[in-house]
Amino acid sequence: MEQEETASYSQIAKSTGIFGGSQVINILIGIIRTKVLAVLLGTAGIGLAGLYQSVIDFVKSIAGLGLSFSSVKDISEAANSNDQERIAQTVTVLHKLVWWTGLTGMILMIAFSYPISLYVFGDDQHVWPICLLSFCVLTGLLSSGQIALLQGTRQILKMAKASVYGTIGGFIVAVIFYAWLGIKGIVPALIGISLISLFFSWYFSRQERVQKVQISFRQTICQGGAMLKLGFFSMLSGLASTLTLLLMKSFIVKAGNLDMVGLYQAVWSISFMYLSTILSAMAADYYPHLCELNGNNKAMVKFSNEQTRFVLLITTPIIIAVLLLVPFILQLLYSSKFLVAANLMRWQILGTFLKVLIWPIGFFLLAKGKGLQFFLVETSWYLIYYLATRLCWTVAGLESTGIAFLIAYVVYYPLVFFLVRPLCDFRFTRDNRLLMFGFTICIIIAFLIAYYLHGWQGWICSILIFMIVSAIAVRELLKLFPVNWWKEKLMHLKR
Repeated sequence: MEQEETASYSQIAKSTGIFGGSQVINILIGIIRTKVLAVLLGTAGIGLAGLYQSVIDFVKSIAGLGLSFSSVKDISEAANSNDQERIAQTVTVLHKLVWWTGLTGMILMIAFSYPISLYVFGDDQHVWPICLLSFCVLTGLLSSGQIALLQGTRQILKMAKASVYGTIGGFIVAVIFYAWLGIKGIVPALIGISLISLFFSWYFSRQERVQKVQISFRQTICQGGAMLKLGFFSMLSGLASTLTLLLMKSFIVKAGNLDMVGLYQAVWSISFMYLSTILSAMAADYYPHLCELNGNNKAMVKFSNEQTRFVLLITTPIIIAVLLLVPFILQLLYSSKFLVAANLMRWQILGTFLKVLIWPIGFFLLAKGKGLQFFLVETSWYLIYYLATRLCWTVAGLESTGIAFLIAYVVYYPLVFFLVRPLCDFRFTRDNRLLMFGFTICIIIAFLIAYYLHGWQGWICSILIFMIVSAIAVRELLKLFPVNWWKEKLMHLKR
C-alpha cells in the first residue's frame, strides 16, 4: 500500500481512537451518574430531572437551527483555504448567530414557560424553574458553537478533552448540589452543568487564534445564509426523528401496552449506544475533512472509500458480537424480563449493518450543501419505518418494529446512493464491494444462527462465525496498517 494511503488510514484511526475514547468515558460516567443520582434523588427526582432536561433539549434543537452541525462545513472550507480573513469572518458569523439563536431560545422558553409547565407537568408549579433553566439553552448553544469551531478546524483532541472534562466537571457539580439540596438541587445542578460545559468548550476553542473582524448585521445574515439554510434542514431532520419516535411509542402503547413501550425503548437505547459511539467518533473528523475536499470530487470519493473500509473492518465484528450476545446484553443492562425483546433487537441490529454501509455516503449531501435533499431522504426513512411497523404489527407484533427498521434501511440505501452518485460520480472500489458482499453474507449467517439455533450448537456456530469475521478484519487491517506502522506506534508509547 502507498505511504499516502497508510497516512490517510492512520489519521482516520487516530481521530476515531481519540474521540471514541472520550465517548466511552462519557458513557461510563453517565452510567455512574445515573446510579449515584438514583440513590440521592430516588425515582421521582430522576424523573423530574429527566423532564427538565427534555424541555431544555427540545428548545435547543429548535432555537439552534442546526448551526452546530451546518457551521462545521463553512469552517472546514474556510480553514482549508488558509485565508485568514475568510476564517475570521466565518468564525465571527458563527459566534454572532449562536448568540442570537441562544438569546432567542432563552426568551422563547421564558415566554412559553406557563404553557410548557401545563403541558409537560400538568400544573403551573414549574414556571419559575423553567424560566431559570432557559439560561441552559443560551449556554448550551454557545457551547455547541465552540465545539463546532474545534470540529471544523479538526482539533479532535481538544474537542475530546472539552467533552470529557465537561462531563466529569458536570458530574461533580451535580453530585454536590444533589447531596446538598436533594430534589431542590436539580435546577441549580442543571445550570451548573451547562456552565461547566461552556467553560471547557470556550477554554479549548479560544486556543485557536482567529483575528478579530467587524461584521454588520446585514453581512452576518448574507454570509451566514448558507449556514442557516443547511442548519434549518438539519434541524427539521432532528424534529422528524423526535416526532417519529413519539408516534411509534404512541402506536405501541395503543396497539400493545406500556410494557411493550419499555421493551422498545430498551432495545432502541442499546442498539444506538454501541453504534453511535463508534460512528460519532468517526464523524468527528470525517465530516469536516470531507467538507475540506469539496470541489475535488475524485479526492472526496477516494476518502469516502477509505472511511467505508475502515468503518466496516472495525464495526462488523462488533455488530456480530452484539447480535450473538443479545440475551446476555439484555440481562446485563436491564433484567431477564427484557429477554422477550431479543428477536426485536436482532432485527434492529441487522438493520444497523446497512446503516454502517451507507453512513459515509450520506455525508456527501451535507458536504455539498444539499440540505433539502438531506431532509427529504432522512424523512423518508422515518416515514417508511413508521408505516412498515403498522403494516407488520398484526403479523409480528412488537417484533415488527425491528423488521420495519431493516426495511427502512433497505429502501434508504439505494435512495441515498442514487442521490449522491450524480453529485460526484460516486463508486465503491472493487475491494470495498468484495468486502461488503462477504461481510453481508457473514452478518446474515450470524443473524440466522442467533435467531434459530440455541444451546451448544448455537454457541459453537456463533464462536466460529465471529472468529472468521474477526480474522478477516484483522488481516485487512494489517494491510492498511503494516507491521512497521504498529512497531512505530508501540515505540512511541514506550517513550
